[in-house]
Amino acid sequence: MYKRLIAFLSILSLSISLPIIPVNAAAKAGGVCAKAGIKSITSGKTFTCIKSGKKLVWDKGVAVAVSNPTPSATVKPASDVAPCKLPVADGRGDVSIGGWPRIADRMRTTGTINVQVVMVDFPDAVAKMTPQAAFAMISGAADTFNEVSYGRMQYNLIPNYKWYRMKSNSTTYAPLNKSFLSHRAYIEEALAMADPDVDFSKADSFVILANPDSTGIGNSGPAFSSIRSTGFTLDGKYIANGATSSHDLNYWKSIWLNHEITHTMGLVDVYAATQSNPANRYDGFRYTGEFSYMGFSSFEGNAPSLFAFERWNLGWIDDSQIKCSKDINSTELISPVQTSGGVKAVIIPISRTKALVIESRRAIGIDKNIAKSGALVYVVDSSIQSGQGPVKVFPSDLSGDPRYLKAPRALGESVTTEGITVKVTKSDDSGDTVEITKS
Repeated sequence: MYKRLIAFLSILSLSISLPIIPVNAAAKAGGVCAKAGIKSITSGKTFTCIKSGKKLVWDKGVAVAVSNPTPSATVKPASDVAPCKLPVADGRGDVSIGGWPRIADRMRTTGTINVQVVMVDFPDAVAKMTPQAAFAMISGAADTFNEVSYGRMQYNLIPNYKWYRMKSNSTTYAPLNKSFLSHRAYIEEALAMADPDVDFSKADSFVILANPDSTGIGNSGPAFSSIRSTGFTLDGKYIANGATSSHDLNYWKSIWLNHEITHTMGLVDVYAATQSNPANRYDGFRYTGEFSYMGFSSFEGNAPSLFAFERWNLGWIDDSQIKCSKDINSTELISPVQTSGGVKAVIIPISRTKALVIESRRAIGIDKNIAKSGALVYVVDSSIQSGQGPVKVFPSDLSGDPRYLKAPRALGESVTTEGITVKVTKSDDSGDTVEITKS
């Protein structure tokens, strides 16, 4: 997470929807629940807690929508997308903007992901809020994952409503990202305390939720993405991935967790990890503006949903929904990335590790604040490491449009990069039709 963004922006007041709160006892129609309005995803349905007479019970539930797009006859077979599947080529080994198959140690991205939530406080920062109130700060991440995955991933947060007291003061552990070994030791201490109470045998991941009121824990709540068997074995289950919160959870809210957990699925930071122009308060967004929560992780950002290329890499967009072609002269209809079905991206391979991508953006879901809809053009390069510009949106006008609010191309507009011109010839609810030519 880009904790240094606080230097560029004022603290944001973010809104979240009613939390989806999976519990240890699976929700079922008519079963007793704790609070009106909370939700639980169980067995492919979203149950809502309602008042029936004097009791609070789960309703009948609504099936979670899962995208099963029908391949268009105009889309090439899956084998033809091979040139657009960029390899892992940045030398890191833990995260990458490319990689088919994904890095082996990274977390699953489809089906139900069971996540044990362990809550900790400190001798110098004893929790005064209830564990339930703390959990409510992250529970909205389930909704966000359901949206960006088209229902293909059910992120099942399992809260353990107990504060476990860490041995040392919060400042001893801060910042949590100072080294892999210190971070791992912090997690190990927390998991060891919870292990007698928590069954990790079916867990895919964990969240160590620190007392949100603790300022001493710092403003760095990183992901834990281990490689080469450096994770944890609990109740016979090896767990390589998780996340740890810090005080800045208060600023970023639940989308913080989406950002960090998406790291554990293999994706990179698309913000700038180093400073280039101190005079530009948006310098940290100089590569992609406010597109993708792997950059600016805020519900109040311009368009925080993931890029089509990111979703494809995670298996949420099918190969049949990608138009991969070296044929520069073509006209293609691209459906909005926020909706299921249809062609989601046109990708033109430039080199072994580099490709130009065109997708369509609309003001839907968590992208409701988007300033301008249209065809978005960007270049992906899997040889560039996280935080150094592996994704770059065009056109870029860092002086006049540092947030890239005007980057999507509307009807009649065009952009040229990498010797390729993309012009929008039609735009409506079905998406953007683009004409692609060699400059």
